[in-house]
Amino acid sequence: MSGHPHIIAYLQRAVGHEFSAAQQFTLQAVQAEHLGLGLFVDELRAGAVDELRHAEAFGRRLHEIGAGSPSVQAAARPVGRTLAELLRFGLATEADAMRLYAEALRFCERVRDAGNAELFARIHRDEVQHYQELERRLREHGVEMKHH
Repeated sequence: MSGHPHIIAYLQRAVGHEFSAAQQFTLQAVQAEHLGLGLFVDELRAGAVDELRHAEAFGRRLHEIGAGSPSVQAAARPVGRTLAELLRFGLATEADAMRLYAEALRFCERVRDAGNAELFARIHRDEVQHYQELERRLREHGVEMKHH
């Protein structure tokens, strides 16, 4: 594993993304509860915990490669007022993560950094699963898909 400046930057961006996703899903759980969406509230809360675990993994990696603590701030992400908005905004967040981690993975492979490549690949797979679950929910509720 390397402390390549580009990899450090990807890890920093990843920590920030994961914190903003956790914040979004937490606030979406509050909104879903207000809307009486029962089980979806629990799924959103679990999703927020998953995102915090991802942030922790990226932060731990920064320490392992000698880059120190992450110096990031979570960006505000939209929450939504309806089930359709909650799902669409969550889908956009997962799509952003998938793009970022795929790009980081390609860079890690290019510089032959297997350890960081594995981390980005593993978390990318998690984000793909989250994305597919949100897509399933959209279809299940008859909400029109809008890809960004």
